[in-house]
Amino acid sequence: MSKRQQSLLNFFKYAGQSDPKQLKIVSADHRSSSTPTIDAAKSAPIVSGDDDPHGEGDEDDDETADGHFESARDCDADEAGTFVGDTQTWQIWTDAQFTEKKKSYPWLIMDKTGLGCAICKKVGSLGPEKTAGLKLAKEWISGSVTSSAPDLKKQQRALRKKVFEHGSTKAHVMASNICDKANENILVNAVINMQSEQVQTTARIFRTAYKEAKRHRPAYGFEHEIDCQEMNGVDMGRILHSNVACSHIQQHIATDMKRKLLERIVTCAPKIGLMLDEATGLNKKSALIVYLRMQLPEMESPENIFFDLVELDDFGAEGIVRKLLDALHHANLDEAFLSKTLVGLTCDGASVMLGRKSGVATRLKARFPNIMVWHCSAHRLELAVGDVMKEMGAINHFKILMDKLYALYSTSNKNRVELKECADGLNIQLCKIGRVLDNRWVASSLRTVQAVWRSYPALHRHFTHAAEDPARESATRESYNGMAKRISSHAFVYNIGLMYDALQELSELSLELQKQECNIIMAHKAICRQIRVFEAMSERPGQYSLLSQRGVEENSFQGVPLHAGRLTDKTLDQRTFFGSLAKNLEKRMLSQGKDQTGYSKLIEDLKVLYPQYWPQDGDALFGESEVEMLCQQFCINSPRKVIRAFREYRENNGTFIPDELNYLLAAVNTVPISSAECERGFSQMNLICTANRASLLPSTISSLLFLCLVGPPLTRFNPFPYVRSWIAKGKKNALDTRCRERSRIEAGGTIDAVWAVLDQ
Repeated sequence: MSKRQQSLLNFFKYAGQSDPKQLKIVSADHRSSSTPTIDAAKSAPIVSGDDDPHGEGDEDDDETADGHFESARDCDADEAGTFVGDTQTWQIWTDAQFTEKKKSYPWLIMDKTGLGCAICKKVGSLGPEKTAGLKLAKEWISGSVTSSAPDLKKQQRALRKKVFEHGSTKAHVMASNICDKANENILVNAVINMQSEQVQTTARIFRTAYKEAKRHRPAYGFEHEIDCQEMNGVDMGRILHSNVACSHIQQHIATDMKRKLLERIVTCAPKIGLMLDEATGLNKKSALIVYLRMQLPEMESPENIFFDLVELDDFGAEGIVRKLLDALHHANLDEAFLSKTLVGLTCDGASVMLGRKSGVATRLKARFPNIMVWHCSAHRLELAVGDVMKEMGAINHFKILMDKLYALYSTSNKNRVELKECADGLNIQLCKIGRVLDNRWVASSLRTVQAVWRSYPALHRHFTHAAEDPARESATRESYNGMAKRISSHAFVYNIGLMYDALQELSELSLELQKQECNIIMAHKAICRQIRVFEAMSERPGQYSLLSQRGVEENSFQGVPLHAGRLTDKTLDQRTFFGSLAKNLEKRMLSQGKDQTGYSKLIEDLKVLYPQYWPQDGDALFGESEVEMLCQQFCINSPRKVIRAFREYRENNGTFIPDELNYLLAAVNTVPISSAECERGFSQMNLICTANRASLLPSTISSLLFLCLVGPPLTRFNPFPYVRSWIAKGKKNALDTRCRERSRIEAGGTIDAVWAVLDQ
């Protein structure tokens, strides 16, 4: 049947309709070009078209490229879907259902008037790719695809069919190809390929600038690096040799690297943990360092990644939160994204960070209610040690004596030389003596005690010789004589043995809590184990305590004769000392502030995820309520899938982790428990922002930190993508002849004759 005969048949078929507008059949022009049948015409839905001002409308314009679609403006509101309020928000699926649809059809969008296609909307028109009978459907472009079915289920069924059919239409496939070609930057790549020699030479410049950033080298030495490579026969081009060019290249590489990483984060939307710390650098500017803890699909476990260094102009909690959210928003991590992905926050115990009423953590928790705030475990360990010092007065006496040793050798080069001579005479290798129990990690205190323990005979010999030196003043000789007597007393030898054992255990615990792979359960297990160890050590002395006790009994320690000392010398009581350590560790570490009940409940919920904590005779529903609570805590949709995966996990005795449960485990492991990574970031910042580079802007320091902490090692750095993006932005390559070549002035001097001799 011809098209004219079919139109006549349809005219008589629908002539009795009450709609005064002209009615038409919407057919799919992307389907087979064969003549449609009468049955197909009967099954096609009828939609009302716009009035044709020319009498008979263009048939091609009336047809859509996807077939059997209706515009929302041609349907009643009740038939098209759900309309809410004055904004006419159309919604045929819930958010969860639409999210599932997006997994199969990423291009699907749901507008206020209906469904639409993001690809077709972006392309708009096929342009020169258009062929006869092929065009994009205006309903999919405008987001007005609906269904006129009488009930919701039929509407959903009809729309599922329309979405499925649209994904395979020729017009949609053609639009997708156009988008793919646009993303390939064909023209830019063609120009760059024509400049392969320029790209190769510019890549050498980029690689050199990247090496300078990885080594914390200032940019003013960049020209000398270029000159050295040119003397080695490497072509380094004509331009891009200055310190300014080096800084711009480093900024460009860091910006591109950060953009790629953030785009990956936004695409994958992993669970994110924030690690914050505030400090003042050598440039006298206060800054907030921000780390992100996450597990991307390419990672086997969560990693701590440097994000940004934010300059602070307001040191209050409100100003810090504002600056933090601005930095996250600038990176496309807005509040809507963070409300679904942000699961944890950790920082030190400063009041501006963890203040109960208006601290940074309190303000962030008001915006993101499901966030888990964690006081840094490593900092809490230091606080526990501080509590022990307050309870044990003998520790303060020991600390004062150790500080005197530090002051004696850190301020006098003569004393260091004399001590080294004494150590060489005794075949002892000296270690640096620092402070103990100050604002550094407890591991630094261990190194100081270890240095004094190993250098003990050399220290005693130096003090004895200095006390007998007639060249010194009598007051100085008496001072050295007093130091020799104090370190050879029973109290000092006994205390240093106890402190060595305690600091060794505390240092190992601190380092374990600072590990990247450490999570909440691992930290809890390590802390409980350490508490039990300290309780046992209160009854049974450790390795170094036994050695010091034996020396006290024999009145000789490492070849040095000992004496009873003064009555004012304080000796640590072993049982009280280690008992205090165990008690304060439990008080500080096994709670979150004063909320010990909430901490215990969290640990019990998390234990169901680990097979070693499963009961032998647990029922079939064991752990399911805890898993559901954890899904709610970490904003994980469809908890039923996770529960079914947990059942499978229990059936195989934890040998295989299903994907749905692995997502929950990744979220749990993403909660950061230590901000020690921020402290290491500040250490790297001090290597960059030295006294000679104190004028660096915080944004420049942030870029250099990103290259140092996140960038790949030099052997794995590929400069070509960054060279291409550099040229694509209109920047000049290293062989560009439109710029003046760098002038190379030979350095002269008054000793040219000496240099001539050295060149022979």
